[in-house]
Amino acid sequence: MAIPALLVCVLAGCVGLPSYQPPVDAAMVDVKLSPNMRNDTMTLCVDRTCYRAHPSKGHLKVPAGKRVMLFRNFVAGGYQVTYSCHPGVSFQTRGDLAYYADFEIRADRCGFLVFRLDPTSRIGVAWEPTERLTKS
Repeated sequence: MAIPALLVCVLAGCVGLPSYQPPVDAAMVDVKLSPNMRNDTMTLCVDRTCYRAHPSKGHLKVPAGKRVMLFRNFVAGGYQVTYSCHPGVSFQTRGDLAYYADFEIRADRCGFLVFRLDPTSRIGVAWEPTERLTKS
């Protein structure tokens, strides 16, 4: 029941969300952001509370050992057309891993993808089990 209300809040903008300030002694993991979202403020939800998350130098710190939800609002305009989408993703973090987040637009859809950084992989990342939270 909390997830639908949460999605309504996130999609409506929730302008009044507080900025995320992790507890001083909290274990955190790093989420490296793709170049097309490295400066974007996002919405981060942890333990059923949502915050504005501000990246620092293309990285976002999120709590380790928790299920987190990340959302990004995207709006673009062109010749008499405005396109918007609000993709989100939920994943369970682990303290011994680092992550890579990417935003993509393909035709009329947009997506928010999260990968595990994996130096043993041929391409440096591996699929991370996630849940898609919005239909865009």
